[in-house]
Amino acid sequence: MKSGIPVALGLILGAAGCVDGGAPAPPPEISVFEGAVDLEIGEVEGEDPYLFTTIGSVVEDDRGRVIVADYQTHEVRVFEPDGRFAFRFGRQGEGPGELTNPCCMTFGPDGLLWVRENVRYSAFRLDDGAEYARSVRSMNASFNLIAPVTFDAEGRLVDLGMAAGDTRFTRFHLGPGMAVDTVPMATEEEQATGFSPVDIKVGDQAATFFLYQPFGPLWIHGHGSGGWWATAVSSAYAVTLHHPDGSTSLIQVPLQGPELSPDERDGAQARIDQEKERFDLREHPFGIPDRKPVLAELFFDRGGRLWVEKTGVDGQDMREADVYREGTLVARYRWPRRVSHPVGSPWVTESTLYGTTRDSLDVWRAARVRFTRRG
Repeated sequence: MKSGIPVALGLILGAAGCVDGGAPAPPPEISVFEGAVDLEIGEVEGEDPYLFTTIGSVVEDDRGRVIVADYQTHEVRVFEPDGRFAFRFGRQGEGPGELTNPCCMTFGPDGLLWVRENVRYSAFRLDDGAEYARSVRSMNASFNLIAPVTFDAEGRLVDLGMAAGDTRFTRFHLGPGMAVDTVPMATEEEQATGFSPVDIKVGDQAATFFLYQPFGPLWIHGHGSGGWWATAVSSAYAVTLHHPDGSTSLIQVPLQGPELSPDERDGAQARIDQEKERFDLREHPFGIPDRKPVLAELFFDRGGRLWVEKTGVDGQDMREADVYREGTLVARYRWPRRVSHPVGSPWVTESTLYGTTRDSLDVWRAARVRFTRRG
């Protein structure tokens, strides 16, 4: 939760008596949507525009075109709604219109496509090609950080990262004339949930590595346009929703995460053993929990609704998220697990989700999911 801001009365949702990580049944008035992949863009071999290295972000413009940022080729590619290549823009560099490791994109309130790079944000006007509009330098010290691009209630760009000399994740609201409003997102203790530092020597040099608990809790956060954002510790379905006016409310559901499967438990033990050997540890700082965290991700759709994605059972084919509008549960969505979130945040509307898929050959593809109402 935001430091120094009291939490408003919590909204208690869901039903008691949930079975072993299963979701409580939605109230009768809650719509349930199920998604299926209707488009994938990317090939093992063939024409260059369809060969991706690492996809950083996938978004859709108002003409239904699919826009894909390729992190390692330092460019953005635009495809028609049916997947046919249209045009590309950007190349590695720091000059106007050039890009360096574009990771994340969104359309701002000005109608421009904003692209997060390693040390700045670049904005483009799209038509039948791309016209460079302007750039804003990142104000945080976390260069090359992968994080969603959003705007606050005043239309200011929200730059996510860490201040120099600080370890806390922070929202930097970038205003006119380089004015910056800095909002720490949580206490240092909350943000450090689930990992532990290990000090070792590499030759004559001291180094610090961070070890994470296998299937352990993590501090997670999601950011939407218009000043909405949310935080939680993934081990509990207790999400602090931050409102544009600075107030907060609590979304809380009596739900546990699923038990670890035997394969997951074996994998966790193998990782612990490898880290003990690698770092010459007598004891590992973490054990293996009985259950996985209940929450997987927090993100917002283009309509400002908060999606709370829950952790699935091992082998489960579908992802599932509860969707809230201003703290009220309004829908539940399911979509194929093979569609992963882009490294920043998924682009989602009421009927569409964009993500990525990767096959056994590690071939990246941009994927579009269409949702159909099932109840």
